[in-house]
Amino acid sequence: MLAKQLFRASRMWLFVFTSLTSIAQQAKDSVTLLHEVVIEQSHLGNYAISKYTLRVDSLTRALASGGSVADLLRKHGFGHVRGYGPGGLATTSFRGTGSSHTAVLWNGINLLSPLSGQLDLSLVPVGFIDDASIQTGGAASLYGNGSIGGTILLNNKAAFGEGLKLKTFSNGGSFGSYYQDVGMSWSGKKFISSTKAFLNVAENNFTFLNDNVFPTQIQQRQHTATHQKGILHQNYWQPSANNLFTFKFWWQDNTYEVPNPTSIVGKAEAVERNTFYRAVAGWNYTHQKFDLNYQGAFIRHDLNYSDPASNLVSLSTFNTSINNLEGNFVVDKNSTLTSGINYTWEQGKVDAFAGQTPERNRIAFFSAFKFKPATRWEMSFALREELVNTQTTPLAPTITTKVSVAKGLHIYNTLSRNYRIATFNDLYWKGAGASGNAYLKPEISIGGEVGLQFNYPFATTRKSLTFKTAVFSNDVDNWILWSPNALQIWSPQNIKKVWSRGIEAQATAHKNIRDVGLELSFQYSFTQATSESIYENANINELGKQLMLTPQHEGSITTRIIWMELHINLVNTYTGKQFINSDNSDFYPMQPYIISNFWLSKPFRISRTIFTLTGELNNIFNIAYQSRPGYPMPGRNFKVGVSINFN
Repeated sequence: MLAKQLFRASRMWLFVFTSLTSIAQQAKDSVTLLHEVVIEQSHLGNYAISKYTLRVDSLTRALASGGSVADLLRKHGFGHVRGYGPGGLATTSFRGTGSSHTAVLWNGINLLSPLSGQLDLSLVPVGFIDDASIQTGGAASLYGNGSIGGTILLNNKAAFGEGLKLKTFSNGGSFGSYYQDVGMSWSGKKFISSTKAFLNVAENNFTFLNDNVFPTQIQQRQHTATHQKGILHQNYWQPSANNLFTFKFWWQDNTYEVPNPTSIVGKAEAVERNTFYRAVAGWNYTHQKFDLNYQGAFIRHDLNYSDPASNLVSLSTFNTSINNLEGNFVVDKNSTLTSGINYTWEQGKVDAFAGQTPERNRIAFFSAFKFKPATRWEMSFALREELVNTQTTPLAPTITTKVSVAKGLHIYNTLSRNYRIATFNDLYWKGAGASGNAYLKPEISIGGEVGLQFNYPFATTRKSLTFKTAVFSNDVDNWILWSPNALQIWSPQNIKKVWSRGIEAQATAHKNIRDVGLELSFQYSFTQATSESIYENANINELGKQLMLTPQHEGSITTRIIWMELHINLVNTYTGKQFINSDNSDFYPMQPYIISNFWLSKPFRISRTIFTLTGELNNIFNIAYQSRPGYPMPGRNFKVGVSINFN
């Protein structure tokens, strides 16, 4: 299988190389260096003046370009990824909150499903993203519904006047994995057109130690193949210095074989197919100190789940239309103001809704103000109020103060109120043994943090050091929890209250030794997330105990070496002990584990073409671990590949 995949990849490389060489021979010899312009639609992110942020740098993104955003976050230690094995559902959890408490924005558009309140990050290819960052902590005033534990920001960018660019990347490796993408863009003085396409397939037939059978035995994971393909097309048109029009279209088709958990003996036959498209059109008008942004988006997502073993076929679809208008004002050299309105229409069609096709109209009004009351002081205020079918949600304000204590040293504090509305599944589900609740209230969180940021460039000694830390507290009330009633019918209720608190820290030290660049960075988080109230008939021992599947300790250490354009990355990630029951009893808890991953890349230039060889070795020490009980992760595995770029 691997030989066939590498043969297919070699044919693609040969074809692209021949094409690039032919084009290069026709190109002029002169090279013009152009200033890159980052194109943004929303300015609200500028008001997060001191959010604790985990940034994915360009090298990390490039090394992970053959995988999903879930792979990138997990392998590089960016937060806690809740995954169900290769190809399975993958979501994130920050600061002890749930999977539906992280907002995910693509170029300012919230991608969370109105059915589940989540976004499966295994469906987001890194190759389609030009810039990624994670802001931990709530920011519903800026980003809207669901931003309670954190926000993932995924963006695309472009630059005018860069001419023709062609790119392809291929890799193959363990467990029948093969990835291929191609991209072409033309960038003139006033118009940009860019198209990317990818194919990702894998058998995922790795071996693992199954400790759910007696005696324990080595088994091969079955029925876990995946097949993904997609296209991203973008246009940017700037007819004048004041006007910019944008258009983006993202289509993707994903098919997964759904394996059984290791505790179930028997052949799995279930298959899940996710198909979606997302279209976004935008207009930006700028005049002196005023900037007007409009974005209109439409999202359709179809999920088809079928299991021949149980004669189950489940179809679900959601449609979302988003319109966002915001005005940005430069009041003076020390203050800016942004205000706007967002209208979102949502519709859900699910077999388990008993014939209902619910719709929801959401209108949000927001405003943010940033100013400097003194030379070393900076403050920002943000406010959002949303109406859902004319019913108001909790008012979401945020206030942040930032003080420059000394050169390179900043101290800040943030206080915010955030919210998450109930999903269509929570409200309208009518499946066997379960029933939704139409009277659910929005979840509310009150969160705050105090942080410190230190950045000191040692310019004369070719060294640099950055450090940031934050102490946080987040109180979530009206937490929606599905629980059984006296008739053993599962239903969601606003019956849980959770208090999470802890500390986050990260540091990076860089030093150049002659021609060698050395960088060492670490990230660490301690999270104590406890249940402060429990539902009726629950175990009283759950009170004050750590939430299930929520590690207290997580961290990573990354070593990076750059020499003669050879890039070497070694990442060690640590995930602490996780309890699989809500009373924290030591009955088969998930034990802590350390996973080591290694990447390298080396570019070679031929005229205007850059060939980059890449390789990665994951789980170097072949650690047996699970991200979720019953869903093992692969042992030692590898990928090798090559990218070709022509400019």
